Amino acid sequence: MKKYDVIIIGGGHNGLVCASYLAKRKYKILILEKNSEVGGLANCANFANSFSKKIISDLNIDIPQLNQNSYIVSLNPDTNHTIIEESQNGIIFHNSSATKENQEKFKILLNKYKKFSSSLSQFMNQTPPRIKSGVFQDTLKLMKMGWNVRKLGKKNMREFLRVIGLNIADELEDNLSDDILRGILSHEAVLGTNLGPRSPGSVLTLLYKQAINNGLVFDSEKYNINDYISSLEKICIDSGVEIRKNISVNKIKIIENRVSGVELDNNEIINANIIVSNADPKKTYLELLGPEPLDTDFIRRTKNFRSKGNVAKLTLLLNEKPIVNNIDKEKSNARYIFAPNINYVEKSFNASKYNNFSENLCFEFHILDKQLKLNLYYIPYIKNSTHDKEKIIQQCQNILKKFIGNLNITNAELLTPNDISNKYNVSGGHWNHGEFEIDQMLMMRPFYGSAQYQTPIKNLYLCSAGTHPGGGITGINGQNAAKKIIEDLR
Repeated sequence: MKKYDVIIIGGGHNGLVCASYLAKRKYKILILEKNSEVGGLANCANFANSFSKKIISDLNIDIPQLNQNSYIVSLNPDTNHTIIEESQNGIIFHNSSATKENQEKFKILLNKYKKFSSSLSQFMNQTPPRIKSGVFQDTLKLMKMGWNVRKLGKKNMREFLRVIGLNIADELEDNLSDDILRGILSHEAVLGTNLGPRSPGSVLTLLYKQAINNGLVFDSEKYNINDYISSLEKICIDSGVEIRKNISVNKIKIIENRVSGVELDNNEIINANIIVSNADPKKTYLELLGPEPLDTDFIRRTKNFRSKGNVAKLTLLLNEKPIVNNIDKEKSNARYIFAPNINYVEKSFNASKYNNFSENLCFEFHILDKQLKLNLYYIPYIKNSTHDKEKIIQQCQNILKKFIGNLNITNAELLTPNDISNKYNVSGGHWNHGEFEIDQMLMMRPFYGSAQYQTPIKNLYLCSAGTHPGGGITGINGQNAAKKIIEDLR
């Protein structure tokens, strides 16, 4: 019977990154992937545009950057769209119905948010500190976090502490009068979360997402997602990592509170000294491990981890490349956003509270030749039921036709959060494996007792988006988990 040093459950990008770092230390590693291809939820992305530059350097990843101008287009029902480009000199408005005063206020807001998010960003690439551990290193990290906020200066620190508890709607209504510009930042704050623009803490969510993505709201550096996943897979294989696909793990085996291996769905048992789960925390603890070895309070915290997804993925195949009305061809390579105002987004969110979806869908999309790749929200995950997919597709089509005159659809594929949950084994079908809120961030992610990639079971670790720092295609979770494992093995 084969025995490995490390088994990684799930070949998502964080699992591949974790394996790559561990393989550099010559550990014998096996990755078990349920699907026929690695990459996990990253395969639902259009681009990899926030991948850690440190990981690219550390692993010597050879992946070409898509060197092309990229724009943000906020679609306006009157077709006077707002077109924004982020250049080295900052934000450039190529077109907008907003006044010059509102455009300048928009830039000031972005600069403020970048400054605040930068105070959090340096903590993304390290294991978060434990609260009240009594360990000097943890105390030092906490002090550094406080000092980093203090370095903003008295005025900025006070403003930072003021806004982190606010909802993004109040913040934007206090600073901007243009609906389209408000809609853009509302969209950025809530996309991928179970929050609306008027939900408390949605400003903090925006800052936290910026911190993970290197402080940029509109990221113009892009990589082809297929190239990115293929490069990671090749690095693993070249480093001696064994990858088995179309294999599902049924159970994590333990002996005397220490992992001993895994049992596959075909009843095969594979032994290993260390198990790293790239599945989400709920899936790991409640299904793969099972509640038996966990205490009652820990099980309660696991069940209370909020992970209800509400973003669906829609792929439309067209008989010709779509042309967006009133957008010049040279600016058509864009991220298109339809979130026309705060109240529109909030009404859409209200429907999701009752496990329904609004007739007024919010979405973003990219054009890839004769395809439209859309993220639709709010399409909530629902237990023991399904959404009317045809109705969702039709409603989305009705909105798109207002902006795309030559929209001739030949095929439509919709993945709801329920479909994402089933396909990628993600509880609730949540993009980030769990909400970005104050009690599920930093040293509290996913929850107390499981926030430093360790678990209550000896030699069982987590590396998924459910760990610190969270979601996004960065690879940081896998890197941090590998560093923690290497540190513990010393």
